Amino acid sequence: MAQSKILVGLEIGTTKTCMVVGEIRPDATATIIGIGEVKSAGVRKGEVVDLSMARQCVCDAWQLAQDHADVDILNVFLSVTGEHIVGENNVGYFRLHDNEHIIEDEHVYAAKEKASKPELSKERFCINKELGGFSIDGGEPTRHPAGLNGRTIDVNCHIMHGIRSRLQNSLLCVRQVPLDVEDLVFAPLATAQMVLTRQQKDSGALLIDIGGGTTDFICYKGGDVVASGCIPMGGNNINMEIVSQTDQRVSFKAAEVLKRTEGNAFGDIKDHSLAQYKSDLGMHDVSIERGQLNRIIRNTLAAMLLQVRDRIPSEMLNSGMGIYLSGGTSFMRGLDGLCRYIFGGMPVHQPAPLPPGHNHSYLADPRYCTAIGLIRYAQRYDDDAINPQDGNMLKRFLGWLRGGR
Repeated sequence: MAQSKILVGLEIGTTKTCMVVGEIRPDATATIIGIGEVKSAGVRKGEVVDLSMARQCVCDAWQLAQDHADVDILNVFLSVTGEHIVGENNVGYFRLHDNEHIIEDEHVYAAKEKASKPELSKERFCINKELGGFSIDGGEPTRHPAGLNGRTIDVNCHIMHGIRSRLQNSLLCVRQVPLDVEDLVFAPLATAQMVLTRQQKDSGALLIDIGGGTTDFICYKGGDVVASGCIPMGGNNINMEIVSQTDQRVSFKAAEVLKRTEGNAFGDIKDHSLAQYKSDLGMHDVSIERGQLNRIIRNTLAAMLLQVRDRIPSEMLNSGMGIYLSGGTSFMRGLDGLCRYIFGGMPVHQPAPLPPGHNHSYLADPRYCTAIGLIRYAQRYDDDAINPQDGNMLKRFLGWLRGGR
């Protein structure tokens, strides 16, 4: 009788370190059976900058997740992000011999091999490869070209790669716990598994995940990934701008509360009414005009969104695709209106505010989409039996960490 399988995702984020435990039943349904979460330390803009502090956070999240799920956790799927990670498209092209007219499996394989092997410098490491649809003789895309008549076949592969040494810091952090890493996953790719349906990807979708230190994005066209990347700005940047642009002495905590409870990213910037923060001891109360607060929030978020817009293929900006918001900052009031303004009126889907208190489902909370999305990615990884060459590449990378250089 088939047994359930345990899969674990780990997100080492700027604001939180989160480990999610999923149980995959024989019928392929997944249930979250445990979550361990602690406040992050030693992480800046999604990257490990203090190994010992970050490692301790992973240890604490690990213990909490094991206790919550009542299982032993030995390996994880690890999400990574950072401005050094970029996504680019690589096309694999194959031309049949003059005496051949039917596309065979070997021709498909040859095109896939060329598409999935970009020329990268030695300091960069390929994290994920997302194969797209095939085209025969420049015709309409197809998922299953074998058996069709044609002379040329090409396929696009979206390659996500980052600086090797900076990825190694995250791997070292996890392996010193010690935990084994099953695979590295670029964060927005994991998030998309949780946020976007297959139909949304087919129709065209841009996912923007705004966390504390980074804004990750991934764009789909016809079900294929056509753009992805990371902007080194997030919700913490808004807080820092509030602190720096306010005449009074404002703590980071006060800025966070004012942003979350009083601010509006598309609100009136001429509103002279006062937004107030009352400290627990009444010693550092803060008052700021709502118009000024709204302006700071709007300008900072606009700077992030404009950078995302500049990295999206121009044809997608007029395609009517949907924009889907995720991450802790996605709760920001008025963010949907600002997105529509910047992206030319495209439909924007913003998460609904969470109910008061903590009795809500993690599945409905956009702050956990990346960590839970890792479980769904892991299911796909397991089901697809990903190319052994890709697995060997990661093993060689891990071998470097063990000293086998």
